[in-house]
Amino acid sequence: MTSMLLSPPDLAKYPFTKESRDYIKGLDLKVDELVNPDYGEVLNRAEQRVEEALLGGEVKWRGERYYEIEALSYPIAIMLVASIDDDFLGRRYALAEAKRAYSLFRRERDPERLLEIAGSAFDWRAQDLASDANQSYDYTLHFVDYLRNASRIRSDPWKLVNRLMIKGMVFLKKDEFARLLSEEVQKHVHATITSSPKINLPPLLLQRITRISQILGERREQMRWEELPEKTMVAAYPPCIKRLYDALLAGRHLSHVGRFSLTSFLLNVGVDTEELIRVYTSVSDFDERLTRYQTEHIAGKKGSGTKYLPPNCDTLKTHGLCPGPDEVCRTIRHPLSYYRTKVRLIRRGRAVAERA
Repeated sequence: MTSMLLSPPDLAKYPFTKESRDYIKGLDLKVDELVNPDYGEVLNRAEQRVEEALLGGEVKWRGERYYEIEALSYPIAIMLVASIDDDFLGRRYALAEAKRAYSLFRRERDPERLLEIAGSAFDWRAQDLASDANQSYDYTLHFVDYLRNASRIRSDPWKLVNRLMIKGMVFLKKDEFARLLSEEVQKHVHATITSSPKINLPPLLLQRITRISQILGERREQMRWEELPEKTMVAAYPPCIKRLYDALLAGRHLSHVGRFSLTSFLLNVGVDTEELIRVYTSVSDFDERLTRYQTEHIAGKKGSGTKYLPPNCDTLKTHGLCPGPDEVCRTIRHPLSYYRTKVRLIRRGRAVAERA
């Protein structure tokens, strides 16, 4: 596809498009050249992009004034993330770039520009409906392209059966079209990171990687503890819950049974619904309305008024959620029994240490 609409600032705003990739490739920039002081600001911005992803969850757009720096900093940020080779960081960065893109997509006033981006970057088969004054929708998208991305969004309104579709084309509003595009961006960025070759970097870049790695370690530990109230004892979580919780913080998708198990466990060990909803914001398909409804339903605040318990160990094993028992697991049959037992053991150990 030949670009007719993407300006130089657009290439910086949407670095995942073919035009932007061709622009960077045409510069023929070598890694060893990055030590040149002329690239200092670009390196600073690349490192900043990764830090923004880790600390704020979204890469910011600095404006068209800095488009040259923005355009160059993206592939360098990808290189830094790929060199660290950490799954949590890779997923976190991909999600942060997707959130950035979603924000920019929603601000686009020209419907043709979104079509250009969708076609250039992802070969979407889409059309805009701006010329039809009677339409309550803004775009149509081929159902194959729709399903490839909507399947990642766990919300009933996104199921194909609940959408208007005519002759294989799904009708969408602008915000929905932008949301699906951002899902595609997230997959693309993560795939770019995981497929990037490992290369030898000059000491100047290794210093930046060291700083990012330090922030990564601090942020991972902070996230592990800050999202939960002090009255819960994270160290007492059973292996199955710990794995589900770590996956959630990494932004990975959980199965329906996995989400129910984690949510019901956390609610039963003292996490309130607001705290729990904040935990789920790290997931790419986070929908606050749906998450709140499901959480309050499990907590017994909606529906029947029954507060649900997590599944027992046999059920968790059946659904492949048990990573393997530890010594405490072998004495119990339920995650909450594990938690109570482990809390006693931890407190007993602390008491012994204090007496000693």
